[in-house]
Amino acid sequence: MDDTLCPKCGNISKKNGFVFGLQRYKCKNCGFQFTKQAPHGKERKDKGAAIALCSLGVSQNQAAKILGVTPTSIARWIDEVPHELSFELQPKANVQKIEETNLRTYIRQLYIENKENFLMVRNDYASGYEVNIIIKNRNPLDLQKQHQLTVCAFGDSILQGVVHDAQNNKYQLLKENFIAISGKRLNVAWKNYARHGSLISDGEKDFLKHLNSVNDSDYIFFSFGGNDCNFDWDAIASNPNAPHVPYTPLDVFHQKYVNLIRRVQNKGKTPILFSLPPVHPEMFFATNTRYRNAANILKFMRGNINTIYQWHSMYNMEIFKIANETNVPIIDITTFFLSRIDYKDFLCDDGVHPNAKGHLLIASAVKDFYEKYYL
Repeated sequence: MDDTLCPKCGNISKKNGFVFGLQRYKCKNCGFQFTKQAPHGKERKDKGAAIALCSLGVSQNQAAKILGVTPTSIARWIDEVPHELSFELQPKANVQKIEETNLRTYIRQLYIENKENFLMVRNDYASGYEVNIIIKNRNPLDLQKQHQLTVCAFGDSILQGVVHDAQNNKYQLLKENFIAISGKRLNVAWKNYARHGSLISDGEKDFLKHLNSVNDSDYIFFSFGGNDCNFDWDAIASNPNAPHVPYTPLDVFHQKYVNLIRRVQNKGKTPILFSLPPVHPEMFFATNTRYRNAANILKFMRGNINTIYQWHSMYNMEIFKIANETNVPIIDITTFFLSRIDYKDFLCDDGVHPNAKGHLLIASAVKDFYEKYYL
């Protein structure tokens, strides 16, 4: 039986011949005659899915990519919502129960794979605009087939995955670095443009050089500061009494980083920052003075090698300030290191670069961030 409802009064209608090749209906209650016409634009269900995705932490750009529409359409649909949204999973037997931390991932992947099993039931209430998400007949194994995110990364050697080989006294790329580990664990495709020795000014140039990759990525990761706070130690070893400043003065570092973040935001992308892993002053000093005048360098430090840690920490604090000022998320890898009893076990002998264990630690920080905020 075709229980087509009357668009005028909402009562059941019956078939009443054809007009221009279309089935015509007549309302049994009010007598109104009409035909079913395909609505313009996206289905109401699609709009509900967009609203749900964005309210659950997915960016408007990513929601647009999933649903095959423009970010402008997503923004317009969200603006059309008259009240604050609330979401809940229907407590029915045929609903796939999901842990809260996996809800965002599940809903997005579910919609990609099968739109017909993704139902949005919308109810208008005086107190708000409620959307219930009903998920039917899905296999939990679907969670293993997540939509792959693309991340474009700019930064220094730590983000690049470089470690120090103490035996051969050279830097080399760690195959199982945290980028590679995170890519496998979280199904993230990384486009990594980090470079050894890169300063924030180098990051500006690299960003402009790879604009196409930026435009094609879901998120943009930045990791700067470790080289910016460093000094020209050869110059210091030669003349410790001369005035010496970091490669990038703190105020310049702050302004350049903010400008770089604003460029990303102006493109409608979401930048995400990394904090710095802590430097170990004793290890850093030992490596840094291996072929330099240690006495002169210590003289510059006023006899206190912890000066290294102070400068490094000052720039790290500035990164947190920048994240707060620009309202962007930050992955706090610093705490993951400092919470260990002896964090030097997670650093290379140079006291700066994380070793293989350190990269596992950073990968854990990325995973925690991912599960909490869902990129």
